[in-house]
Amino acid sequence: MNEQLLIDSLIKSVGRMPAQADVIGLQQMSLDDMQGRTRRLLTTLGDQEDRASDRGDWQTRDDHTAVTLPQGARAMLYHASGAMQYRSGMTPFQALFERGAERELLTRLVGEAARKCNVAQWAGPGGEITFERLWQMKARGEDRSGKQSETVLTRVVGAYRHFIGGIPVLGAASVALKLGGNGVLDTLTMQVRTPAAEVLDQARIINPELGATQICAQLNRMIGFGKVATPAELIESQSMRFGYLNLGKRKAQQLLAPAYLAQVVLRHKEERQAYLLVVSATEKSYLPICQCGQEGAAAVARVERTPIRP
Repeated sequence: MNEQLLIDSLIKSVGRMPAQADVIGLQQMSLDDMQGRTRRLLTTLGDQEDRASDRGDWQTRDDHTAVTLPQGARAMLYHASGAMQYRSGMTPFQALFERGAERELLTRLVGEAARKCNVAQWAGPGGEITFERLWQMKARGEDRSGKQSETVLTRVVGAYRHFIGGIPVLGAASVALKLGGNGVLDTLTMQVRTPAAEVLDQARIINPELGATQICAQLNRMIGFGKVATPAELIESQSMRFGYLNLGKRKAQQLLAPAYLAQVVLRHKEERQAYLLVVSATEKSYLPICQCGQEGAAAVARVERTPIRP
């Protein structure tokens, strides 16, 4: 396979680049501070859902705090990152959407829920949280004779992205709202790291071609491009983004630094593999981004193998 074709396609997908970007310090909160934030979030949700979501059974463990709330609801706080998750206790097929719900209506429902939950308050100084994507979760049944029921829309998920100084914070969705029919809240996940006022450094951004070349080298070490004759047989999709890197809800992090994040989906015969690869976008390395097979902040966040059905 001609690796240059992959490099060129990654470069085209990255878009416009700044010549330099700030390296930003993050607020390092105590456990009491993080639990206070969680109580504030639960109070906001309780006001919206007419339930006492700020009270419950709080159990603090080594790496997380679990909260059991009234009416089957529960919440989780991750100590390493301060990430929070709330689940209302709804069953999977409770509060289905009406048939034929338009995407525009669903997007509007997500926006209204985000405003009610006041997700914008978590953006921090110089930050904003903006809508990024809408997913629809659907289901249908089948009886023993093979007759299938109509497809129903069970949930929608609105993903929001945290931006600081116009630069996105990459990784999992910064905020994810899962809603049932009529916009009722099922789950809220908040993975927003709060920036401190301090700018630690101003770093020069490396050329996207160098970033794409490093991404390609990682992938090459993992699978070896020589196994497949042509790109069409191997690459199903590819993209690369520039932004700050969030190491995930289970990882502690002291700063945000620019990085390139690439998604490459490979398909060979009846197997599909999805790779998420990260390299630093600066000449100096600020975050412990490890290479494949090492411990630490995973350079490959997900490798998926799913059969391709005819």
